[in-house]
Amino acid sequence: MSPSAVYQHPRYYAIGYQWNTEAECDFIEACLKAHGPPGATRLLDIGCGSGRHMSILAARGYRMAGIDLSPEMVAYVNEAAAREHLDISASVGDLRRLALAGTYDAAFCFMDTFRFLLTNDAIVSHLRAVAGHLAPGGLYLTDFWVPSRWELIGNEIHQWEQTEGDTTVRVFYLQHPESIDPVAQTFDDELVFEVQEGGTTREIRGGPTRTRLILPQEFGALVESSGVFTLLGRYGDFDLARPFSRDSLSWRMVSVLKRR
Repeated sequence: MSPSAVYQHPRYYAIGYQWNTEAECDFIEACLKAHGPPGATRLLDIGCGSGRHMSILAARGYRMAGIDLSPEMVAYVNEAAAREHLDISASVGDLRRLALAGTYDAAFCFMDTFRFLLTNDAIVSHLRAVAGHLAPGGLYLTDFWVPSRWELIGNEIHQWEQTEGDTTVRVFYLQHPESIDPVAQTFDDELVFEVQEGGTTREIRGGPTRTRLILPQEFGALVESSGVFTLLGRYGDFDLARPFSRDSLSWRMVSVLKRR
């Protein structure tokens, strides 16, 4: 897996993806309160990116660790943590080969990162590796894209923009239908940033990245096959009161797993 070129620009990534961070952190805390081990304080962010969740949760009193494949992202996270005096430690790491130390009360893997696991064996191995780093009763939260309509598999485009100061980042999430492998359930997707800053506009193309289609019942079967987690629930948004369903029309499925 080659990391998208947009990950070499952590400040722009931080701006472009800040839109739902508070709600996602609130959801993590709600899950810990409802299902987590008592007194949970140690959290692991798998695919931490620019550290948007870690900084908020650390400010709320959690001890945060994170891994990301991008050295630029990791450096950005650690520099910000030192500057803000937050209990955060990030390191370069790959979710396909989860090599890290420590035990955590919960882990989370958000914003489609989980779909870089391209095979059933890779998913099951990953789940077992995560469980090996969780305390008894620890939680694992994931979210990833699922198609809201069958005819749009591999054909969806999403876009949004965020502004901070004089910098506006417009994010385009693209899927490349010509790349679909229906047997492997994989295809290429891509992130593109359009950055307006200082009176100029530039485009940063991430380049195609191979990713996996994972459907809800399939994911449940893989979780069960792992033998290490119980699937507590699936949600159409970062809201424990909104179960994932056809009516939710969400492009992201949020799952809550509990270590057995």
